[in-house]
Amino acid sequence: MHHKHKAIGMKELQHTLAQVAREASAGKSFVVFKHARPAFRIEPITQREKNRYTLRDLNDIRFKTRARNLSKKVDEIVYGI
Repeated sequence: MHHKHKAIGMKELQHTLAQVAREASAGKSFVVFKHARPAFRIEPITQREKNRYTLRDLNDIRFKTRARNLSKKVDEIVYGI
């Protein structure tokens, strides 16, 4: 199955994240652009993937660092800011 991706800019994503999340949950895919270049893709999770993860999986996720300002560091890595 081939999905058509909707192009969206980084700033638009920041302002419409809740809407993008709803649309992705409903099956729409997005290619996010930063400075007119594709940066990453947002895709819906398949039914098979939905059945693969449990609340225990989420509970077991831990950052393995004591870095201060971890949130800022993640933003730097993900968004380049």
